[in-house]
Amino acid sequence: MKIGIFSDLHNRTDHLEPAMHRMRLLGCGHFIFLGDCTTPESFRRLIELTEDFPLDAVPGNNDYDVETMRRMAASSPAARLHPEHALITRYGMKLSLSHYPKYALREARSGNADAALYGHTHQAVSERCGGCLLANPGELQGRTGRIGFGVLDTDTRIINLHNLDFYAP
Repeated sequence: MKIGIFSDLHNRTDHLEPAMHRMRLLGCGHFIFLGDCTTPESFRRLIELTEDFPLDAVPGNNDYDVETMRRMAASSPAARLHPEHALITRYGMKLSLSHYPKYALREARSGNADAALYGHTHQAVSERCGGCLLANPGELQGRTGRIGFGVLDTDTRIINLHNLDFYAP
């Protein structure tokens, strides 16, 4: 299975739409969002764009109405909003999800996860920490000028980082 992984939207739904389109073209059938939609309206758009594909999400430090986001996820047939740090198993992989690098580093060092995924820094990273994949897909906001996401292949256990082909104003 290919899982589209992205983070740090910060209300830039104009970047979300082409990212979702590209992830679908790359064969993603599941999505993971690592925090900072910022508003419930952006989270609603995220749920709409993932359609009926599974979505696992965690809140970030700039998600200001997490309770409303929880209600939205609960009313969706395919979306789940987890606590700020979650360990989930998908397609034979144990995944650590968090917006914050501290949780990802802790899980990677502990050996409890196959992949520790995080956002927050807006910097794309893919490295190994022992036997664990430690990765940040970057950002969809475009604050750093690089708009990107990751695609995790659960068969190969490799994440490929991708850029969108336009500059964020």
